[in-house]
Amino acid sequence: MKSRQPATAMKLSINSLAIFIVATLYTNVAEVLAAEDTLTLTGRYWDCCKPSCGWDNKADFGSPVQSCDARNKPLSDFNAGTGCNGGTAYACSNQSPWAVNDTFAYGFAGTYLKGVLEDAWCCSCYELKFTTGNLTGKTMTVQTSNTDYDVLNDNMFTLAIPGGNNSDYGACDGQYNIDNSVFGSSGTGVSSVEDCDNLPDAQQEGCRFRFTWLQDIDRPQANFRRVQCPVELTNITGCIRNDDTNFANSASRHVFPSTLVSSIIFMGLFPFI
Repeated sequence: MKSRQPATAMKLSINSLAIFIVATLYTNVAEVLAAEDTLTLTGRYWDCCKPSCGWDNKADFGSPVQSCDARNKPLSDFNAGTGCNGGTAYACSNQSPWAVNDTFAYGFAGTYLKGVLEDAWCCSCYELKFTTGNLTGKTMTVQTSNTDYDVLNDNMFTLAIPGGNNSDYGACDGQYNIDNSVFGSSGTGVSSVEDCDNLPDAQQEGCRFRFTWLQDIDRPQANFRRVQCPVELTNITGCIRNDDTNFANSASRHVFPSTLVSSIIFMGLFPFI
C-alpha cells in the first residue's frame, strides 16, 4: 500500500514553498527598485554630451531630461543629436551638484543597476548614503540623467561634476569654444580646486563641489535606495517618471506585492496568518 505524507507535514512543505516563492519575488523586486542598504560604487564625470536620458521614449516619463545648446540655453527639440557626435545638444551646466549643508547635497548621475535596463533608472531619484572615510554619514539625493555602461558587474552612480572626468569626445570644446584640456584629462578631470577657476563661469561652483563637499575622495562607496524625486531636481531636468509617486514613502518599497500575498492567503497556504 502506498504511504501518504502526513497532512501536517504536507501543509508545512507547502507553506515553506510559498514563503520561498514570496521571498524570492520580493528579493527581485527589491533589487529592481533599489531597496535600502544596497551597495554601490560612485564615480564622477562631465563630458558635455547630451544626457542619455534626454531622448524621447527612453523610459516611462512625460518629458526627457533637458538638454542645452552651445550657449547653454534649453532646447525644445528632444530629438536633437548629441554634441559628442556632431549634434547640437549638450549637457546643461545647471545639472551640477550643490551642497545644502555640510552633510546633505543634491546632484545628478549617470547610473547603472545590475539586473535591469536603462528604462528602469532613467529620471529615477536615489538617496546615496556614503560609507567611505570622511564622507561617512553624508547623504546625497541624485536624479539619474545619464547611463553609465563603463562598469557592468557592479551597481554604479557616476556623479555629474564639471571638471570631474573629461572624455575624448571633445564636446566641451564644441559647446564652449575653448580647449578641451581646460576640463582636465581623460579619466581624471581637473587636478585641483584652483583649476576650477578656468572652467566656464556656470560650471565653476559644480567643479568646486568635488574638492569641498566630496573632499576629492575617489570612487567612494555608498548605500542607496530609490526615493521620490524632489522638485529641487525635477525643476532643473524637467523629467518626472510616471511611477515616481510610488516612492513617496519608505513603506512602499518594503512590502510584498499585495496581489501575490492576497492570492497566497486566499489559497490557504498561510493558515497561521
